[in-house]
Amino acid sequence: MRILKRFLNFIASRMFFITVISALLIISFYLAMNTANIWVLISDGLKARAGVVLMDEDASDLTKYFRQEFLSQDPVLQVGLSDTSPYRDYEIRGFDHRVRMVSVWSWPWENVARAEIIESIPAIDGTILSSKREAAIAEGGEERLSPPKWTTSRYRVTLTRTAGQWKISNLQLLEQLEN
Repeated sequence: MRILKRFLNFIASRMFFITVISALLIISFYLAMNTANIWVLISDGLKARAGVVLMDEDASDLTKYFRQEFLSQDPVLQVGLSDTSPYRDYEIRGFDHRVRMVSVWSWPWENVARAEIIESIPAIDGTILSSKREAAIAEGGEERLSPPKWTTSRYRVTLTRTAGQWKISNLQLLEQLEN
């Protein structure tokens, strides 16, 4: 009887450790999967947002990445799509968009994730429209012929998951950095 009790104790303790290790592996897998999904969503979403502001791309595509409530009050989009956009007088052919993830956290069982990122566009390839060339030279000289620099910014990003899909629900500007 004592041998049977020790044997059952041995089996139970091993099963407990296997269960704990399996649970940790499953949580790690879902944490990594969420992190990868969030990274791709933030990177692609912010690039699409910059494309709308810089190159007049279709703004309706942004709903793949952002919640509609956020898009209606995003200050970067509001300025970029208005007549006061600093890029309206330029023909922009391309840009180098970069996102650096500072931190990200999302529990597998939660529907809200948070990340901190730094967004920058170190190079914008474009020239001023020929109809605005003379006025730009008179206003600001030769340097006005190139598009203005994009402000490098650090953001706190909040994402929400609805129907199994992550979307950016808020971008809180933490600070503007020097280019």
